[in-house]
Amino acid sequence: MPDRTSATDSARNPGFLGVGRLCETAVRLSGVDGAAVALMTRTSRVRDLVFASDAISQQIDELQFTLGEGPCLDAFHDRTPHLVPDLRDRSALERWPVFSGEAIAVGARAVFAFPIVESDHPLGVLELYRGTEGGLEVAAETAAVTIATSAGLTVRRNWDDYLTAVDDADPDVAADEFSRSQVYLASGMVAVQLAIAADEALDILRAYSYQHGRSIKDVADDIVARRLTLRDTDEVEGR
Repeated sequence: MPDRTSATDSARNPGFLGVGRLCETAVRLSGVDGAAVALMTRTSRVRDLVFASDAISQQIDELQFTLGEGPCLDAFHDRTPHLVPDLRDRSALERWPVFSGEAIAVGARAVFAFPIVESDHPLGVLELYRGTEGGLEVAAETAAVTIATSAGLTVRRNWDDYLTAVDDADPDVAADEFSRSQVYLASGMVAVQLAIAADEALDILRAYSYQHGRSIKDVADDIVARRLTLRDTDEVEGR
């Protein structure tokens, strides 16, 4: 489980300062078991986890990043909350067939995603989960919306600096326990190895991770360290 105090109080990127405390407040006020904040852009340029209050929150975000489906991704693109009081419900299983089953397997039964938007500029998602089924009470949902708004104000102050750091593969950002900068670096290497576009390389990296039951960050670390190469595309089904 992540060291919550360390990640909250000594986040390496200034845009992250205070986000950990907002997640902890969301857990307390919403009556959920865990919370996370992920930053995104509408291109594949960024899909980065800023903070997760516990291991399951981190796994839920990782699943959506790897699979490319889930309520948090939809909340970001639709700019509206996606509330899933029971992942075993037919509607959830039909909309996110792979994610729903995998999220249940790691210990989630309900997921609530709130878009983080500041001045009509989508920045990311506040992700909440509960280990038991059931919807949010009105007061809890209101608290989550308020916290998502606060997160937007916190992140927006340093958004441009953050994007620059991602583009420059800033070592401090890459070293953060939640950051996926290493994943994007690895996908760039795969793109060169296979002579394909960066977006396609990221999809291959996701597929390889899922097929081999490994964290995409662990696979990326192996690629960057040159312990693994995906030049042999037969290793990835569908290619």
